[in-house]
Amino acid sequence: MKKVTAVFLMVLLILTLTACGSGQGSASAPEEGGTQTSGDEADGNEQTADDSAGTVSVGEGKKIGVLLRTFSDTYTTTVRTFMSQYLEEAGYAYEVMDANDSQATQNEQLESFLSKGVDGIIVQTVNVSASADILSKCTEAGVPVVFFNHEPDDLSLLAAEENTVFVGTNSPEAGYMQADLFEQFWSDEYDRNGDGKAQYVIFQGSAESQEAFDRSQYCIEGAEDKGFAFEKLADNYLCNWDAALAQEAMTAFLGTHEEDIEVVFCNNDSMAEGVVAALNAIGYNTGAEGDPEILVFGVDATDAGVSLIDAGKMKGTVKQDGDAMAKTNVELISRMINGMSRSEAAADYGVEISESDNASVRINYQAYTKQ
Repeated sequence: MKKVTAVFLMVLLILTLTACGSGQGSASAPEEGGTQTSGDEADGNEQTADDSAGTVSVGEGKKIGVLLRTFSDTYTTTVRTFMSQYLEEAGYAYEVMDANDSQATQNEQLESFLSKGVDGIIVQTVNVSASADILSKCTEAGVPVVFFNHEPDDLSLLAAEENTVFVGTNSPEAGYMQADLFEQFWSDEYDRNGDGKAQYVIFQGSAESQEAFDRSQYCIEGAEDKGFAFEKLADNYLCNWDAALAQEAMTAFLGTHEEDIEVVFCNNDSMAEGVVAALNAIGYNTGAEGDPEILVFGVDATDAGVSLIDAGKMKGTVKQDGDAMAKTNVELISRMINGMSRSEAAADYGVEISESDNASVRINYQAYTKQ
């Protein structure tokens, strides 16, 4: 009887251990698909806001390579900070590389990422003309790629591939919003020579960037459409989005046009910082009552740009939402890594692919003035 009882207990123990082992294995297996989407929940019908839409939490064991034009750009740093946060929350291993404004360096970094077997690439190109080669290499390796901020020069190449997307803005909109800001602030007070025209200069990010071209064109065309007249004092200054280069150029410009300039349009807040620094050096735009002032407008609403506006040293900027840019990059690459096409990823996250190019997601701008 004791032997029978002992055998029975041993069999029961084996069955119990087997059952526990199979249950543990089931719990650790990844869920099929593994995405949590925005939209109505089945339980409670709760609507999730865009800024808290469920980050894809399937990053464990997967790695994303992030390629950036330069760490020295303020807006890029904002995006990088938020992107790191969202990648960590999603459980990804990731590496962020600084190309230091060298396309050759960025090409080498891409090759390194692909040789390491990354699961996805997020890239802000140094030169937009390099987009085709980057896309080709990622497609050949079977690695999804999200381009952001610097719009590829040929979006039809992206449209032909389903494992890629561009995340950016509607760049003419930034120019038109600067035109709205000009309309808001222009008055006889700023018409220094009283000729009814706005004497202006533009600080342009680069010669090849579509965003830079559109911002530079439509800030003037948009204001002209409103009935304002302009006189251009110099060719656009190409300052590579950089504050120091803009300060140097503005200092030289003021040497010959200090008495003429009335408005400066800048493609980004970093260049606006440089422009304001040059003006401050000769007693303009100090924010102090009674000191001379010319209108300066930027784009991005960086912390530094907002501080200048709040201090009365710069009139306004156009907010490019770095948080939304970063989150959209992570959400879309996550879904494409896990088997969704571009259109499926966008629909699942709750954003729209642009009908005009079938390859991009556009994030809206917002105007910012002194609070």
